[in-house]
Amino acid sequence: MLHILWLILKFILIILGILLGLLLLAVLLVLFCPVRYRVSAVKTEGDWKQTEGEGIVSWLFHGISLKAEWKDQQMEISFHLFGIPVDKLLKKRQEKRAVTEKSGAEKISVSDTGVNREEENKKSENIEAEDLRTDKNSASGTSADTERTGNSQISGQQRLNTDDISEDTLKKRQFFIKRIRDRIRNIFQSIRTKLRNIRRTFRKIKKEVSWWKAFIEHPRVTAARKLVWKHGKFLFKHVFPTKIEGQVTFSFEDPALTGATLAVLGMTIPFHKNCVQINPRFEGENYLQGNIRAKGRIYGFVFARAAVSIYFNKNIKYVIKRWKTRRA
Repeated sequence: MLHILWLILKFILIILGILLGLLLLAVLLVLFCPVRYRVSAVKTEGDWKQTEGEGIVSWLFHGISLKAEWKDQQMEISFHLFGIPVDKLLKKRQEKRAVTEKSGAEKISVSDTGVNREEENKKSENIEAEDLRTDKNSASGTSADTERTGNSQISGQQRLNTDDISEDTLKKRQFFIKRIRDRIRNIFQSIRTKLRNIRRTFRKIKKEVSWWKAFIEHPRVTAARKLVWKHGKFLFKHVFPTKIEGQVTFSFEDPALTGATLAVLGMTIPFHKNCVQINPRFEGENYLQGNIRAKGRIYGFVFARAAVSIYFNKNIKYVIKRWKTRRA
């Protein structure tokens, strides 16, 4: 009995060890297996329709890859999982479903035609019977309407004779005067309330501005802001392509604009380290031709390290705590 229990416990421990090992492997792959990307663009002589571009993002040693290609003014996206084209398989399944749905709809439409004809015949018979009923009701209704109109004319004449009293006119005048007074009072009251609300809003804005000023100028907040800026710059450098190469030839109708663009592009040399050759042409025409290729990699542990160092910083915790108390 103990031997059987020991075997069961041993089997459970082996399964737990395998699961923990797989989990540890997945964490290590996410942290230390880089996400690689490659981008390229080509612009030949002619209009912008001849521009071509390609971008590939891969992970797990190209086991998982996503490719986007722009060619002939069309975007083509393909997803591969360990060499298997997943997008093509999904398209084939959708096509099969569409074919089966069309065949089923055709069968249903053929079976429903006979039923629809019988229903149409029944509806036509019911409509004819209802028309006969409405004709009878309309004939009886017209006679009753004539009698009612005659009675209403007699009663209207009697009311006109009784409404010629001066007291009613006085009451109406007093009522209109009171109504005008009430409207004027309401207008003045609304103006007062609006002025009070404007004063309150200005006071609130003043308090908010003073609070934000004290919050931003606090030394612990400035330290937290510097820490976030430091890690942000490091992450930007890490995500930026490690290799850029290519050549660009351009010109504008105005040579002065070509020179200004060349000056601006010269400021980008520290980023690509003069690996992109820029060739200006001062021929007085709009011209652009060239190709650019770039590639880089992104490690997960870099983002994890930055997130841990930011989250567990005392200044960051102080900022979060003060923000929550402000919003509470």
